[in-house]
Amino acid sequence: MYRDHKVSAIVTCSGKGTRFGSNKLLVELGGITILERTVRAMLVPAVDELIVTISSENEEVYRRILIDDAALPVSLVPGGAERHISAMNGLEATTGDIVVVHDGVRPFVTEDLIMKVIDSAIDHGSAMLGMPSTVQVKLVDDEGFIQGSLDREHSWLGQTPQAFRRDLLRASYESAVADRYQRVSDDADLVHEYTSTRARILPGHVNNIKITTPQDLGTARLIIEENDRT
Repeated sequence: MYRDHKVSAIVTCSGKGTRFGSNKLLVELGGITILERTVRAMLVPAVDELIVTISSENEEVYRRILIDDAALPVSLVPGGAERHISAMNGLEATTGDIVVVHDGVRPFVTEDLIMKVIDSAIDHGSAMLGMPSTVQVKLVDDEGFIQGSLDREHSWLGQTPQAFRRDLLRASYESAVADRYQRVSDDADLVHEYTSTRARILPGHVNNIKITTPQDLGTARLIIEENDRT
């Protein structure tokens, strides 16, 4: 329990890694897979239970890494075709009234960042991490023409973890499934669209990267070297 709330966490690991070209969660960084590194990072004292959503073809190897070998206190839950469906499956396996959702390929999240979003979700219902944009973000139509630019002073690049009151997240997932929601978005967008609850965005960290392409591994290894020196 934290601030009289039971906190559940969901780490989404059921993606196929098509942009990466292989299963990036099984890549080792500093002698440990990205999968295990991320899950270990989410096991902070305030989190009462942790669910890892997985694809069926990876269940055996993920179970071996996380449970058989590392003996981590996690539960594995089958995911779905869309990210929000995977997270909804994870939600069904949780019991907390505050739910934290985190990308499995963000292995450098820290306890401080996790606690930021938990505290803010308790206070505001919906919270996420992000970084103010340092580049000009263009709005482009389906034909590839620029429609406009976002004001850099009010443009942020989203990160996870994100955290929510359970009732808001459940209502959003159920509505998204009923609508056959297929847009690329995150849970904060779903909660806002279906419950009109705006997420409080909090400063994340430049090291809280999402490993999406092979090039990101170079950055990840530099972060590990930096952390080893401090």
